[in-house]
Amino acid sequence: MTLAELRYKLAPYGEAWIEKGTFSIVYKATEEGSGKTVAIKASRVSRMIKRPILQHEIRIMQLLKGHVAIPVLYGYGHLEHFEYMAMEPLGPSVAEQQKEGAGVMIKTVVRIVDQALAALQHIHELGIVHRDIKPENLLCSLEDPSIIKIIDFGISKPFSRDQPNKYDPLKERRHIIGSVYWASLNSHNGLELAPRDDLESLALVALYLLRGSLLWKPRPRLESLMRSQEIVRLTKTSYSGQDMSAGFPNEFGELLSYSRSLPFNQFPDHKALRCIFATLAEGMDYSSDTEPLDWTPCHPNFSDTTVDEPILPDHEEYEDEIYDKDKDERPKDSYWGMDIDNWDRLGNRDKDLTLPSEQEAELDNITPLIVEVLIPWCDW
Repeated sequence: MTLAELRYKLAPYGEAWIEKGTFSIVYKATEEGSGKTVAIKASRVSRMIKRPILQHEIRIMQLLKGHVAIPVLYGYGHLEHFEYMAMEPLGPSVAEQQKEGAGVMIKTVVRIVDQALAALQHIHELGIVHRDIKPENLLCSLEDPSIIKIIDFGISKPFSRDQPNKYDPLKERRHIIGSVYWASLNSHNGLELAPRDDLESLALVALYLLRGSLLWKPRPRLESLMRSQEIVRLTKTSYSGQDMSAGFPNEFGELLSYSRSLPFNQFPDHKALRCIFATLAEGMDYSSDTEPLDWTPCHPNFSDTTVDEPILPDHEEYEDEIYDKDKDERPKDSYWGMDIDNWDRLGNRDKDLTLPSEQEAELDNITPLIVEVLIPWCDW
């Protein structure tokens, strides 16, 4: 099978930048020949790297394609300095739509939860766990802003049916999987993640949208990651679904409680959960799903907006290891200017972020190749 070869040109410097992530930047670009506008996700990585992150993400998205919540992919290329992924442009994220400190209309949160549950059912039925559900990864479609798309499958992986692996994040000085603010308790406790953990993160997203905040605060920028993880873990452990949903429909707290109650290898009943929220919407006489999502800010009146934060002793186990650049054995940068400023050096992705080799080859064979990305403001 001969794959199509794609060429793209990034938009002019002041118009190109769409989003910056931890390991990548998303740009607006135009496809040569068709003139189609696309989003290009770029991650700086050497051709010597055999297991780059975006290649894995492309494979996962090819596996999941066909569902309305999965963005349309156009192509992938691993060129000399970067790997690139081309996909449909998307609108603002749920995080961007919410006004800072304000809640979101209950009817809007119900519709977001329903769409996310349908998407997670599709993802989980194909044997994948997302592992990083958060408002920043739920985006509105450009064509129909009432449709929610899920992005960022870079750390998604097949989930195990065996007993979960476990580690101690604090003693082993390891980061938890996902984002600290949205991660499940299992992630904080070092347990391998399963579909139940995607549901728990979705429940936290829903409660955040309703309340405008959660009971654990975003951590100070200069605080050690070990300390941040432990403070958030202890705070999350202290509050049940019922506590978190006080003043709102019980269904949202029940979603959190249900996700936390599931054994590792039990598949969630997505359909039953969707029925629960459909009944809630019907009981509250909410309008049709065809109407635009209502992002009118709400200011809920509840008393538990502040909590006593756990106080950890000053101890070395809560502090991060100090980075010693003189002992860094990774290849040194050979790039210049904005390249060094905007991208971290990346190595091979973890081996557990891997599909069966035959499946990877099959997915690679259906992905059009990006053979050139022209960057107008660079001369290399």
